[in-house]
Amino acid sequence: MRELNKAQRDFWLGVLNGLFFLLGETLIDPTLVIATFVSHLTASALWVGLVVPLLDGTWFLPQLWVSGYLQSQPRKMPLYKQTAVARSIAWSLLTASIFFLKEPGWMLAAFFITLGLAAIGAGLSGLSFLEIVGKTVPAHERGMFFAWRLTLGGLTGIAASVVVQWILGEGSAVKFPNNFGVLFLIATALFVVGLYIFSRIDEPPDAAVLPRASVGAQLRRAAQILRTDGNYRRFISLRSALMVAGSATPFFAVYVQQRLGGSLAMIGIYLAVIKIVTMIANLIFGRLSARWGYHRLMMIAAAAGALMTGMVLALAVTASLIPISGWAASLWLIPVFAVSGIRESGIGISGQSLLLDIAPQSERSLYLGFTNTFLGIVLLSTGLSGALVESFGFVSLFLLTLAAHLFALNSALRLRGAIHRSG
Repeated sequence: MRELNKAQRDFWLGVLNGLFFLLGETLIDPTLVIATFVSHLTASALWVGLVVPLLDGTWFLPQLWVSGYLQSQPRKMPLYKQTAVARSIAWSLLTASIFFLKEPGWMLAAFFITLGLAAIGAGLSGLSFLEIVGKTVPAHERGMFFAWRLTLGGLTGIAASVVVQWILGEGSAVKFPNNFGVLFLIATALFVVGLYIFSRIDEPPDAAVLPRASVGAQLRRAAQILRTDGNYRRFISLRSALMVAGSATPFFAVYVQQRLGGSLAMIGIYLAVIKIVTMIANLIFGRLSARWGYHRLMMIAAAAGALMTGMVLALAVTASLIPISGWAASLWLIPVFAVSGIRESGIGISGQSLLLDIAPQSERSLYLGFTNTFLGIVLLSTGLSGALVESFGFVSLFLLTLAAHLFALNSALRLRGAIHRSG
């Protein structure tokens, strides 16, 4: 009974960590809030296109470098705690720069520097987070674990979307850039609480550890795994295509606002739609994950992404042929972001769970580290989406990402269901 209570305690500490982080991330949603903030500081689409790759890509990128060290440590929590301090400082500096820097150029530079530092800190702790989850959450419960994190985060995210709409709306008493500064201030406080909660998990030591390995040695072992593990190759292909396919999402609202006269206040409504749909999808997918398998949820995510991008592409093509009001275009994005919520739910519940299933326990650090570093490189490359928009227009990006979603769907269809082998 005592061991059962410990397992339940660790499970719910991890869920609460997700709740606080997702609540904070809703307030500063990269594809809506941060993208809009950056678009107010510069007219260049290149900077807007860098937001998601910088924030997410640098989370993935450092993990291969960490894996050789972390596999030699019986406990992974010390690294998580050390990076938590660095991340808290970086987010605090980012928030301060919004309030105290007045010149847009300096504010933009400070924003990207501190955002990059926070993301790198998250990347250094990301592998330890996944290792701890792999050790404390049984394989058959991981779908529900990520579902609860996303569902509770979605519930509170609905309230957060109302706050976003209130603060960023035209009638707000807080003006730019302080309105965005308030959102970052609240989000920073939530991140700090979330980091502390996860640090309270009682991580068991590994029964056996591998010796510390260099990056070169890890790369050679990873190359061998890619040659021999076909399921793992298909997984890498699937996740890479989904990341490329997601590079257009930050431009959906920007496109409607800049080209069709859409309303800035609609951002709060979009956030609410995403959170409500994601919450419902999480409850459904979480319950079905053990029965269907995580690979089938990835099929649904890829199909939803293709539908989402196709809807925006249809809007862009129609707008080039007949006049469309800003209000009508803004309303059209509501179902687009609803489908986006289904896509994000499928990826959120099944992405890491599927990787933890594929990875043997003895090689978990290497599988996770190499995968996330490789995907980090892919994500950083999607920063070129802004350059593509500036050179060839929004439609070119929408076409590219639609093709990537279809490629991801094909990869998911070819991915064999992985057997729960660890945890």
